[in-house]
Amino acid sequence: MSNQLDGLDSRLRPYAAALFQLARQVPSAYVTSARRSRREQTSAYNAAREGRSRFPAAAPGTSKHERGLAFDLGGLSNSQLRQLGRIWESWGGRWGGRFRWRDPIHFESGLG
Repeated sequence: MSNQLDGLDSRLRPYAAALFQLARQVPSAYVTSARRSRREQTSAYNAAREGRSRFPAAAPGTSKHERGLAFDLGGLSNSQLRQLGRIWESWGGRWGGRFRWRDPIHFESGLG
């Protein structure tokens, strides 16, 4: 399990670890981001707003990353992310590739 997943909410951590184990069947898979500080979220948000990121980021104070309820995966194709997204949703999570954010690397908890 990636050390980054250790910072997730304890209720989410086992599910995130299980999904990451599935993702690791692809050698290039890695966790790009999990829990973020307010400073890290601000940086991600500004990068997205300024076009320096391919992926969206929620405004600081509104991101599930800041509460340890979300993580992002990298090194996977769109079809691999879709497959993992379906699995994640079957476990009760929310996958960013399905929602209006168009953020296929994003996996978040269904928890508040």
